Amino acid sequence: MAADLAVVDYDMENLEPSILSVEEAVRKSSFFEVPSSFQPKQVGDFSKGMAEADHKILSAEIKLGSQYYFYMETQTALVVPDEDYCIVVYSSIQAPEYAQSTISRCLGIPEHNIRVITRRVGGGFGGKAMKAIPVATACALAAYNLRRPVRMYMNQKTDMKTTGGRHPMEVTYSVGFKEDGKITALHLDILINAGIGVDISPIIPLFMVGAIKKYDWGAFSFDIKVCRTNHSSKSAMRGPGEVQGTFISEAVIEHVASVLSMDADSEYTLPSIWDKLAASSSFKERTDMIKQFNMCNKWQKGGISRVPIVHEVLLQSNPGKVSILGDGSVAVEVGGIELGQGLWTKVKQMTAFSLSAIQCDGMGDFLEKIRIIQADTLSLVQGGLTAGSTTSECSCEAVRICCNILVERLTPIKEKFQEQMGSVEWGILILEATRQVEVNLLTGQTTILQSDIIYDCGQSLNPAVDLEQIEGAFV
Repeated sequence: MAADLAVVDYDMENLEPSILSVEEAVRKSSFFEVPSSFQPKQVGDFSKGMAEADHKILSAEIKLGSQYYFYMETQTALVVPDEDYCIVVYSSIQAPEYAQSTISRCLGIPEHNIRVITRRVGGGFGGKAMKAIPVATACALAAYNLRRPVRMYMNQKTDMKTTGGRHPMEVTYSVGFKEDGKITALHLDILINAGIGVDISPIIPLFMVGAIKKYDWGAFSFDIKVCRTNHSSKSAMRGPGEVQGTFISEAVIEHVASVLSMDADSEYTLPSIWDKLAASSSFKERTDMIKQFNMCNKWQKGGISRVPIVHEVLLQSNPGKVSILGDGSVAVEVGGIELGQGLWTKVKQMTAFSLSAIQCDGMGDFLEKIRIIQADTLSLVQGGLTAGSTTSECSCEAVRICCNILVERLTPIKEKFQEQMGSVEWGILILEATRQVEVNLLTGQTTILQSDIIYDCGQSLNPAVDLEQIEGAFV
């Protein structure tokens, strides 16, 4: 491999000692700032809540390790030089637009000289959001200067070293609760190991607290620090912050239940879901069986629990484009990236469903007429980031709006044609929408009755010349 031939010479003189733990980061005040818009809100008065408690647990600790993505396809990119000092970047990335802007700044060229194409991603889970950008940018730098294609892919070992993964944390909590198990106050001190780069780390506290607030803690206070250390930079990973927040919540509840010798199973504010889960899983019967099993077995124990999980839905703008071609086939583009989550399947189905509102004959196998086109940052701009479990829905909504507009435009033509022929085939409708003609059924002579063209050329330098170009192109 080319990477094995590289020799890196670096100087270690006058370097400050490495920060390898969150405790060292605290001692040296090495933190990343959390913007005010990302700072979660506390609830109630912790001191008052603790004063109301019958029992207290003080300064208990939880340590959460990191986690690697283990996607099937590691970080990879291919960059091919194009004419006029442009480049085409093929990147396995969840946010092609981010790679485009970063490469633009790195090379000092405008973004319109950079085309980033992503057909699909072989597994992402957040690891292809920010961490794919340096790989694509490194390839772009080499390809742009050498004027030849450059490809890079990481082996699994290198990928694990550089990609970072989930944020490890150290948590200290104090909780007050009553004799009946009602929690009156909870305080959390959380140290997040963000690694050497900021990445998406400042938003982790907001996601964590959002997950923890699924329970009524009475008063809830916290002190969360995002620590800058010399470890690899951590990034988004499958429910970033929410997974850790859920674990912390359940650990606190289990600890309280253990002190009171109670079951940790709690009342949930969505009783229909909670009760349906209990009924479908035979929760009560299985709980009784496990209790009996534990009484009869000294060295082997069983357990069962119900855990509620909440996920805050954050909608983002997502573009879509639907093009009906002359033969009736349909090309669809969306800003979202296919990660294996079935986005293309959903978009394809939404396109078929929405266009079928025109109610033409011959649309029985309409899905076969639809093709989803790969993401291309110069074809469909402002694609954004595929993350947060809502990209499929946002992409489908964009496509639905496009299809509704097309159906609205096609309906008058269909109704007019239907008066003459009775039933209308989809393919014939599209031909009719493309050009309206009159045919002599005896001679076969075809006469174009009218063609309407709208051409937006901006501020024309010469309207007469432009008009001739338009007419000539049409003829």
